[in-house]
Amino acid sequence: MTVTARDNGRRGAWRRELATLLDLEPGALPDDARLVDDLGLDSLAMMSLLGWLDGHGVSMVDPAGVRRVKDVFALLEHVPVAGGVSYVVVGARGDRDATALDLPAPPPPATRSPLEPVLATRTYRLTPVTDADLDFLYSLAIHPETGYRWRYRGVPPPPDRFAADLHAQVLVQFVVRATDTGEPAGLVVGYAADLAQGHAYVAAAFAPGRSGTGLAADIGAVFIRYLFHTFPLRKLYLEVPGFNWPQLRSAAGRLFHVEGVLRGHDYYAGRHWDRYLCAIYPPGSEPVSTEPDPT
Repeated sequence: MTVTARDNGRRGAWRRELATLLDLEPGALPDDARLVDDLGLDSLAMMSLLGWLDGHGVSMVDPAGVRRVKDVFALLEHVPVAGGVSYVVVGARGDRDATALDLPAPPPPATRSPLEPVLATRTYRLTPVTDADLDFLYSLAIHPETGYRWRYRGVPPPPDRFAADLHAQVLVQFVVRATDTGEPAGLVVGYAADLAQGHAYVAAAFAPGRSGTGLAADIGAVFIRYLFHTFPLRKLYLEVPGFNWPQLRSAAGRLFHVEGVLRGHDYYAGRHWDRYLCAIYPPGSEPVSTEPDPT
């Protein structure tokens, strides 16, 4: 496709917006730059990118098809211009070979009650755990790509004990399902809650090929908002072993705060790893220290 001067102008504006989103200079975002290998985007940075695309009218994105900056621009160029959609009927009967039909823009979606919890994105939805989900959840616990990242650190119990332990200390948990097919994709959990003190822990596990896509992080953010919406929580804790830290570190100081590091706390794969204790606060809430001023 030939890129017109107008297209260049639109791409320039998108490139500046994208640079601001990723805290980079526009010159660091050439069309062929690879999002992961060259720019170092992790799963949470990809979540921000997908959210930015959604804000520009791009939905139902397959992250596997978004590898370079030019892929992002290609998605944006297929978004209809605001205000209406023009269709051209080629080869129409009559005096002209083409007839333009200008249709009004679709009406905005119906507003929802602010009391209604949000439990879905365009890609995933959250559903209660049922007995029919046990086989899938056990497969997460034993799969080589996911088992060592979850609660059993690669040493899952027998299926009967796994089923008995599934709801232990759990405040609430949901199976993550693909919106279009209903296929299970992961599990999100709020656990070890102390509602009197206003805090709980949060964790998530996703099937191979689902984690690290940005869309998995997106539904995780929906679950976190649900927890703050539903329970009297003032903070959520996230425990991250060091071997999982590269997937999340870009969000430190933005989406969560690192409140402690347990040095050499976790053993796996022949070495000890630090464990990061992170805190997530409700939107608009800033962490407040209760320690006395040392001065």
